[in-house]
Amino acid sequence: MNAHNAQWFILVLINIPVYLGLGKLIFKDWGSFIEALRLWSNADWWFTLEKEWREDRWGTVQLPVFLLLCVAVPVMEHLMFGKSAVTRPAADIVGLL
Repeated sequence: MNAHNAQWFILVLINIPVYLGLGKLIFKDWGSFIEALRLWSNADWWFTLEKEWREDRWGTVQLPVFLLLCVAVPVMEHLMFGKSAVTRPAADIVGLL
């Protein structure tokens, strides 16, 4: 694994508590998360989303917002710290290089 891939891998692993915290803020409990997954994985998902959007806008948008934030956190960290000299030693310590 090269240094660039190792850096992304480390960023994703380090942010697992952040993802769990974001999920707690957005969904409040596991039932709400499962309901959002059910809504987005429905066989007739487009019709369901149109119907649910009229009734509950925040409930419909929870999962995409969560996924967007989970992708944005490591990307922002990479943009802020990706070129620094800190990332190579961190990858060396974990043994990914």
